[in-house]
Amino acid sequence: MRKNVYILLIAVFVSVSGFAQDKTEVYRKTVASIGLITDRTGAVASGFFVNPKIFVTNHHVTHDLDLRSAKIEMKDDRVFKVKRIVTELKLNDLAIVEISSECDDLLELADGERISRNDDVYSIGNPTDEDMNVDYFHLTKGRIKKVEDDSWFYDTEENYTHEALVIQHTAIIKPGNSGGPLLNNDGQVIGVNTFFYGDSLNYAIHVDELIALLDKNDIAYNKSSFTEKKFTKKERKTRTLAEKVEHVFQRQSEVLEDYSIIFISLLLLYYAAVFFGAFMITVYVISYRPKPRRIT
Repeated sequence: MRKNVYILLIAVFVSVSGFAQDKTEVYRKTVASIGLITDRTGAVASGFFVNPKIFVTNHHVTHDLDLRSAKIEMKDDRVFKVKRIVTELKLNDLAIVEISSECDDLLELADGERISRNDDVYSIGNPTDEDMNVDYFHLTKGRIKKVEDDSWFYDTEENYTHEALVIQHTAIIKPGNSGGPLLNNDGQVIGVNTFFYGDSLNYAIHVDELIALLDKNDIAYNKSSFTEKKFTKKERKTRTLAEKVEHVFQRQSEVLEDYSIIFISLLLLYYAAVFFGAFMITVYVISYRPKPRRIT
């Protein structure tokens, strides 16, 4: 009996240790890329960088954001000034924010097709309690319960319904987590935390919705995307230059062709005039007969 208790305690210890290690590793790899977005009102929300200048959060976060005082605070005390809201998509509650400077710490977006039920997930953000006390850059762990298309509305906008592909999970989120990432074991973003019903019903906008929004606005993300977009831009410049050179040569050919036609036409007119003159002289010479002189 005592042996079985020891085995059970060891199993619990290993499980807890593994859980703590997973949390620590994911947190260590990702927290530098996650920010707290706020303004002069003191409102608190979360978000993350996918591009040195691009910060992702929720539409309901940026909707009433005061841009003149808006800023993004990082765990290591870096502060970034919000430059503008690039785009907002109210339907699926996503927003893309641009900062004035650059952030070197970025999160990678996961392959949406590899997201499955019961996968381990992690929420990192800035949850608040009823007294608006903030638990800065707090991490919770849970599992995916389901992935499905869903619709919802907020208390302040009962006449408007949001719709998106969402991930229901158990990594607890609270007010202030809005816009923060839902991560997998590799620290990749699989969703954007958005709303909840109690502790067990937590929802994130599926990463495929975010990728579609980024692609639509030609915003780079992940290293492969950066490389591809840079290559495409360079290719576009090269192609434009080639087109310009081709256009110049084509134009020169057209000009030379025009001048050639004019030159040949003038040359033909010249030879025609010479031929006509020679012909007229010949006719004159042949037809000319001097009158006989009269001798007296």
